[in-house]
Amino acid sequence: MPRSTEVGPNRWHWDRDAIFASGALTLGELLADVPGVTLFTTGFLEAPAVAGWYGNPRAVRVFIDGVERDPINVRNGGITDFAAIPLWAFEDIRLERTAGEMRIHLRTWRVERTTPVSRVDVLTGSENLNLYRGFLGMRFANGAVIQAAGQQASSISPGGMDGDGLGALVRIGWARGDWDIDATLVRQGLDRNAGTRFLTGTPQDSAMPPFQGTEGLAYLRVGWRDPEVDGPWMQLIASTIYAGETPSSSSTTSGFVSTPTTTAPTDTVDTIVSSSQYVLAAGITKWGLRLSTTNRLRSIFGKSYVSPGARVEYSSRLLTVSAFGERGVDSTTRTDAQARLAPFSWLNFGASLSRIAPKDASLGPPVFSSRLEVALQLRDRWLTAGVVTKGADRLAPPIELDSAIGTVNVPATRGVTVGVHGPLFWGVGLDVDAINWSTAGPYRPQTQARTRLWFESSFLQRFPRGTFHVFASATQEYRTTTFVPLGTDPMGQSTPGYSSFGTLLEIRIGTAILTWETRNMAGQIYETYPGYVMPRIVNLYGMRWEFWN
Repeated sequence: MPRSTEVGPNRWHWDRDAIFASGALTLGELLADVPGVTLFTTGFLEAPAVAGWYGNPRAVRVFIDGVERDPINVRNGGITDFAAIPLWAFEDIRLERTAGEMRIHLRTWRVERTTPVSRVDVLTGSENLNLYRGFLGMRFANGAVIQAAGQQASSISPGGMDGDGLGALVRIGWARGDWDIDATLVRQGLDRNAGTRFLTGTPQDSAMPPFQGTEGLAYLRVGWRDPEVDGPWMQLIASTIYAGETPSSSSTTSGFVSTPTTTAPTDTVDTIVSSSQYVLAAGITKWGLRLSTTNRLRSIFGKSYVSPGARVEYSSRLLTVSAFGERGVDSTTRTDAQARLAPFSWLNFGASLSRIAPKDASLGPPVFSSRLEVALQLRDRWLTAGVVTKGADRLAPPIELDSAIGTVNVPATRGVTVGVHGPLFWGVGLDVDAINWSTAGPYRPQTQARTRLWFESSFLQRFPRGTFHVFASATQEYRTTTFVPLGTDPMGQSTPGYSSFGTLLEIRIGTAILTWETRNMAGQIYETYPGYVMPRIVNLYGMRWEFWN
């Protein structure tokens, strides 16, 4: 995991408890909290979801236990569908928010104690949602470990794109001294029904075709020493990333094509796509300095690609610096440098500089991006402000959502970010994040803001053993008009701005957590992608319960 250079509190790092307490059911919903991220989805839980970073859907990359999860499904056009990544399978999520791209580092759930642990989660509510999770982990005295976890979710939504999803996490491994080895599988299956689109007065039934398939990652890892402690370390990973699809009864085409009667992609025939990725990573940490190199060898459709990369980090009370560089599969060179200066505990300055330079001019011009930030702490409350500049870029289309859009060129732009975070009084706190761009652009509304008022307390005077805890929050999400391309017109389609309200209540008694969440409680009709109406008032409630021994 990279070291954080975030100014003020690092709010973009979630441990296992924070992931579930966020109220997010998918990784896309979790990312929607981040200023600069624009989430596009066409429905509820099983619907496809795409996230853009500073307006670029391809500038979001995902790494699972050090393996880059390449979006190899041909339906996606090289852009990640976050509906196919099981959020519940992870115990640590950290965002590396560079000026040029956002890298999401995911660490799967681990068992470290020899005491067996199990867990059961149940959630139900609107959209006929029924969700069940189960976890079981055992580590033995001889160093062996066995883990198994799964989630079954189903929903029925009036707008369609409902269905079933079955995910799994399995790990077997062994550790002794400085050495460890494990084999891990992370899988997500989706059986999604067709969706209706409302672009004109006449609804387009099955505008989004049904989908039935599976995406996953399997790897074998050998590690020497822990990368998180001082000293040298090394890891070797052999992995397979795969995406399989089962044909629907209406499938009559081979491969991914557009049809003249709909703006959505057609379904594909039964196909399995896989990619092998071999990772050799090594490094050393000493005196606050971390040096590491990560080299990836990919085998895609019978061709091999080498992607070398290196990272240099230094951390002290006063200064944290991180420099990263790599050559991608398409020979695109990515370099960025980030720094945080903390002359006082109550004053932080941050900077991020990025350059993304494709070797092939058809992929776009070199793009320079920067971000400057300052954070000031006033009585436990952090005030942040920043300026983001993005160079002219060429944006690839998220064709999974709409095959009528194409690659578009966008001019340079500038944005301003502001934030307020921290407690107010008596356990009540406030979080505000907003970003405003000089102009709206494709996949980038001019203004986005998220405000959350929350209360949290364990009432330790009444429950000194910490067996009771309450968290309650009310959230407003605001977004101005969002434009997406139509063909080569960058602003060809649009969806009106909206303001959506929701609440979340979590009560912990011992190791059991009761949860109740409402979404869009005002019942507003709104869209995140043109033509696909989001669910009206949604109520979700259930329980998460963990058991030891």
